Amino acid sequence: MGLRDKHNSDIPRRTIDLQELALEMGEIFGVNDLTVYLFGSRKDQTGSIRSDVDLLVELPRRASQAEMGAIWKLEPYLDVFTVDRGVAASLVNESQLRAESNGSLVVKLGAVCLMQHGDWQPYADRFREQIVLAERNPAATLVPLYDLEDAVPVERADLLVVTALTEEYYAVLTALDFTTAEPAALTTLIDDKNSPWRIRVLNLHEMGSVGAALKTADAMRRSKPSHVVLVGICGGIPGRSQLLDVVVPQSVIYYEPGKTTPEGAKRSPASHECDPNARKRISSLAKTIHGFNILADGELMACGEKVIADDSTRDVLVDAHRKIAAIDMESYGVLRAAEARKTPATVIKSVCDLANADKSDDLHDRAREAAARVFVEAVRAGAFRAER
Repeated sequence: MGLRDKHNSDIPRRTIDLQELALEMGEIFGVNDLTVYLFGSRKDQTGSIRSDVDLLVELPRRASQAEMGAIWKLEPYLDVFTVDRGVAASLVNESQLRAESNGSLVVKLGAVCLMQHGDWQPYADRFREQIVLAERNPAATLVPLYDLEDAVPVERADLLVVTALTEEYYAVLTALDFTTAEPAALTTLIDDKNSPWRIRVLNLHEMGSVGAALKTADAMRRSKPSHVVLVGICGGIPGRSQLLDVVVPQSVIYYEPGKTTPEGAKRSPASHECDPNARKRISSLAKTIHGFNILADGELMACGEKVIADDSTRDVLVDAHRKIAAIDMESYGVLRAAEARKTPATVIKSVCDLANADKSDDLHDRAREAAARVFVEAVRAGAFRAER
């Protein structure tokens, strides 16, 4: 199915009003005489309901983080570039468009003025209403398409999938029926409503929450996903999970924080909740996804910076939190990165060992495949559709 098939009635859609949005942006920026231009595929009226709405807004200062967040909350389909003295900076990903002056940039982009000094332009009425996908964020607007030398590539996606290691990365690509030698992949999956999901898969090439947080944050800045999903393998807890179970935790407990005293170490764990809507949907799907035992009913996942292959160390964590069903090394970092950009996140990991002295790599391949397969089935069933 073509992504630009605007006649396909099976794709959920909604209409946004650019005049109302322009006026609301004026209130957000505190500017009554705002000037706003439209450029890109929406100006060219290509008919793509996936495309974001590229706007140039004349603003002689840098937008604040609060203003950026307010515009994102106002309408995720907006990709706003604030322009001053010929330099336009995206509020989404910090990419820049440059020309000698504002007027030169408008000409170079072929932009059309929607609102001038606070007044909506009558000839802009044909651009006023824009049809977009109802449930997600837009696909990529690649700045290099405008052939501007200083532009930074943008890799927009509906979902950002994070994997820690190369083997996990390729397991996800295999489940998506996609192949590439690149460290990041961009592909599309069609869900049960015949609606396309643009998915970016990222290979961190390392274990641990610090690296996971940094690299996930950078990928989110470029991709602007509506949901982040960590997919891979984890250690299990005897009696609470079994080998090859797929764990979709309610929350992640980061057990590393603490204090060392003469009396011993005192832990001060931190925790972060995963997206409850996606987890509940996956829990409901568990009975229909055959061949996998899915744990998505309130289990917790412990996260730290070390591989645990010792019963006593594992049991200390278990004794502290009775619902811990699995242990990994990246989930907390990914969740914190997503939290910083106010984006929901989900963890899907399969148990490859029981975090004890018998730890081995024998089941790694099957566990990676299980987590990847459950992720793909969850996308197809609409588990990550946004609540609007």
